[in-house]
Amino acid sequence: MSANEIEEAEEDLEYLLTYSDMITLLLAFFAILIASSTPDQALWDQMKEGMRSEVTGTEIQKTPLAEIKADLDSVLTIEREQGLVNIDLTTKEIVMTFNSSSLYISGGAELLPSGEGIITKVSDALNGLSFYNFKVDIEGHTDNVPINTLRFPSNWELSVARASEVVKFLVSQGYKASNLKASGYAETQPLPNAPHTDEFGQDIIENRAKNRRIVLRIYY
Repeated sequence: MSANEIEEAEEDLEYLLTYSDMITLLLAFFAILIASSTPDQALWDQMKEGMRSEVTGTEIQKTPLAEIKADLDSVLTIEREQGLVNIDLTTKEIVMTFNSSSLYISGGAELLPSGEGIITKVSDALNGLSFYNFKVDIEGHTDNVPINTLRFPSNWELSVARASEVVKFLVSQGYKASNLKASGYAETQPLPNAPHTDEFGQDIIENRAKNRRIVLRIYY
């Protein structure tokens, strides 16, 4: 082996030694980081609590929304069978649609005793999983029949008042006020499958009851 070849081999060996030293130092650095870190126990407990599964066919979803949906389905079984509430789960939120007649008298915004009973079941389910800190938006919707009373000059005031009553009741049941929001849409957002009027502009009377509703949007 020539002198030049020996010199080149030594240079290669020096490079490998430097590289191995660098790798060793990096491993030691990350080992120190891991050893000195403190896990967030509350976050870890929350993650474990959220592992209840919702099985849809062969697909398994393990999410906080799936967990609260399962609880709501359970406590509102009778109401769902009677068509008083519909509960849907999307990738972003739970959408609960309540028939207004089950919550309020016609033209009024005060919760009926039956309405308080229904919303109590919702609040109990939410409070039972309060560590998830769910946000809840409450929407009021009316049909297209105008209202004109001293308290409710239009459907706007009525829809907002109805949503606000649900918010106040949830707060009275111990739910966090800063996680709640009330909105009123009057008659501006009829259900896609229940338009206010037909193609000739005539009222579809049978759709009025469907559009008089309260919607709760629960998201995480």
